[in-house]
Amino acid sequence: MQTRRWDLTVGLGLLLIAALACNFSASTANISSLKLGKDKSVSHEAGNFAPGDTIYALATISNAPGKIKVKGRLVVDDVPGQKSGPVPGIEETLDLAGSGTATYTFSPPPNGWPKGKYKIEVIMMNEGSAKDQKTASFTFPDQ
Repeated sequence: MQTRRWDLTVGLGLLLIAALACNFSASTANISSLKLGKDKSVSHEAGNFAPGDTIYALATISNAPGKIKVKGRLVVDDVPGQKSGPVPGIEETLDLAGSGTATYTFSPPPNGWPKGKYKIEVIMMNEGSAKDQKTASFTFPDQ
């Protein structure tokens, strides 16, 4: 009788472990770096840009075991006459097959970027929910 109870306990324990394993993700996928620069390869990081500069952002995604979506967007932080928050229409979502680099290009408007403080936000998404996020700040100072 005691052997049957032990077998039942071990069997239920293994069943519980298997059920938990199906719902548990040990993924350590993350945005390991976010760099801003004035050239597509971001050979030199930058924090100040001229109003006519194109801004390039490189987000390095690490430890992604499979497909992942990475959203990059421009955010107004402190710009006179503008509301703080994401700039409508200036975002892009990229699909990566796994770990790699997400590259974003933010071209200036016809009259150039208004002076002030901005951010680039990069959000790593999995199944529709945010899993990691990084932000890099930059400015368009007075010319």
